[in-house]
Amino acid sequence: DDPLDAFAVHGACGLWGCLAVGFFCTCDYSYTESGTACGVFYGGDGLLLATQIVGTIFITLWVGALSAILFSGLMAGGLLRISKEVEDAGLDNSKHGGAAYPDIATAIEEATERITPKRITSATDAAGA
Repeated sequence: DDPLDAFAVHGACGLWGCLAVGFFCTCDYSYTESGTACGVFYGGDGLLLATQIVGTIFITLWVGALSAILFSGLMAGGLLRISKEVEDAGLDNSKHGGAAYPDIATAIEEATERITPKRITSATDAAGA
């Protein structure tokens, strides 16, 4: 669950930003003496793109390893999850004293009533319907 789209913004876009350098970097922005460390679309030999790919792999491994250490420690300490009661009540209620979407339950109930066909249970109901 990623309600803030943190992975989409920081993970996927960050990955693309790193790889895009290997594709689109002009030689003016390349700081090598040979001048061949340009993006592949600007005459580069692919070395810059390979460097960017290796860099993103190492960043991913580094973040994954540190996250595993952090979350393993939290899990071992019993701090990773909330209690079942708090989860059932909702974090908005337990932490802030109210629902984030206070009218959602009513809206769902009304929508369900509108789309659910009425069930005829007797001849009297059928005559009145």
